[in-house]
Amino acid sequence: MSRFVCRWAWSALPILLGGPLLPLACGAEDAGVLWNAVVALDAGPGQFPRTIDEAKVLYTKHVVAQEGAVRRFLEAAPAGDSRLFEAQMRLARVLTIRAELEGKADIQTESARILDKLEASGSAEQKAEVGFTRISQWMRRNRFPDAVQRQELLLAVKEFREKFPSDRRVARLLVEVATRFDREPAVKGELLATASRATQDAGLKKRIADDQARLELLGKPLNLKFTDLNGRQFRMEDCRNRPVVVLYFAANSQPSLEAWKAVGETLRKYPEAVRVGISLDEDRVAMERVRKVFGENWVIAWDGRGWMSSLARRWGVNVLPTVWLVDKKGVLVSLDALEELPKQLATLQ
Repeated sequence: MSRFVCRWAWSALPILLGGPLLPLACGAEDAGVLWNAVVALDAGPGQFPRTIDEAKVLYTKHVVAQEGAVRRFLEAAPAGDSRLFEAQMRLARVLTIRAELEGKADIQTESARILDKLEASGSAEQKAEVGFTRISQWMRRNRFPDAVQRQELLLAVKEFREKFPSDRRVARLLVEVATRFDREPAVKGELLATASRATQDAGLKKRIADDQARLELLGKPLNLKFTDLNGRQFRMEDCRNRPVVVLYFAANSQPSLEAWKAVGETLRKYPEAVRVGISLDEDRVAMERVRKVFGENWVIAWDGRGWMSSLARRWGVNVLPTVWLVDKKGVLVSLDALEELPKQLATLQ
């Protein structure tokens, strides 16, 4: 039965803007109204951060709002409500994001407990959802895994495939996992080939083809040329005898901004390295804003076409951040210059 109580809940907009609480009607419809509030927050914060610190504050505030909305629904929903499983899954996912943003392990522990409980009592389909979420959460917590962590990820994916061989998400999961293996091109290639055999989805097939196209660039000269923001011509052949770091970014991609910051800090010790940033922004104002923060001494390419930029489409770039390392002869030697960049630079002749 529904709980006949009067409750208060945030509407989506006041949550983001700090507005007043809105009264809900008393009675059985409470759960429905509260669920609508949960779904409304899927639209995101509705504001554009200007800096990494501002983004962290904004998204933390939004995640806390999502958590609150889901918890209020769970309190109000009757025992047989068909949305309870999804609500608890949402709560587990939101807690993982909040744990990352706030750096609090106890929040992640609560998320794990929710998943344990759901897995123990769920149907086969629900167990698959839990298993998929566990892997997704792991990948979120370990965006830039080392070699040991990548092996852990492979084992987790293998276990998921064995338990749920007919799960419709297997191919997409393999493709996502492959993004973590740019430092191990043979493994990445096998993951992509397996994913291609497991799907008929045209969109996913295109993404796999893009990823395979990038793999084929390794060990070959990178014929990169463009007109930079200052109207000067950039040509890779003009950078001979100097290593080149190429970073694809967008102002609305928090991971790419974090990568840009990390790479920039590392390269302070390597003044001879050429720094190339390729913007996938459509909005020049947004691009210029982040360039002023991170782009000192970087050569910037921007054509306003976003993901349709020829510098992205030509080489199958479909994920941010993408960071490459080109050696002193102009040959692309790494599709992942984020992992141990100093060590990679030291190996260049």
